[in-house]
Amino acid sequence: MGTKYVTMPTCKTCKDKFIARWFNQKYCMVHDECIKAFSTWVGEQNKKKIDKAMKQDIKERKEKLMSHKDYIKLLQVVFNTYIRLRDKHLPCISCGTFKAEEFHAGHYIATTYQYLRFDEANVHKQCSKCNTYLRGNSIPYRIELIKRIGLKEVERIENDRHKRLEMTITQIKEKMIHYKKLIKLK
Repeated sequence: MGTKYVTMPTCKTCKDKFIARWFNQKYCMVHDECIKAFSTWVGEQNKKKIDKAMKQDIKERKEKLMSHKDYIKLLQVVFNTYIRLRDKHLPCISCGTFKAEEFHAGHYIATTYQYLRFDEANVHKQCSKCNTYLRGNSIPYRIELIKRIGLKEVERIENDRHKRLEMTITQIKEKMIHYKKLIKLK
């Protein structure tokens, strides 16, 4: 049978070897400076725990103050990120460019028609020039959209524009989780 060797830890402060009284002990607790260093370390650990608890409390309070509109804005950010990642290998749906300063998640039917705001068939990668300066550049958008998803689907989108979107905060949160998962997979 082999002999077991127990290594003695080294004090972080005085660098002396000592026999640990508890698991993962880092200070020998013999010298005043070691005791003081240990007290400081404990204080820092407690402060970290308190800070973490305070941050969590602030996060929960902010969430309670958020309105339905705030949740929609958050979902829009996550959804748009997903669309840009989904279409990252495709050109701008309106002008066909691969080279642009910035790409947006351009809506064929504008977000003022809430029902289609988060419809993936209605939103595609679009350069900032077409989306912002050319107000969506809708005629070439429609032509390319028919090629990508078919005429029936484009007509469905156009016919659904006047429907109302009614989502609860719980449904919005679920959609956010769904799109965040999809983003991680991209």
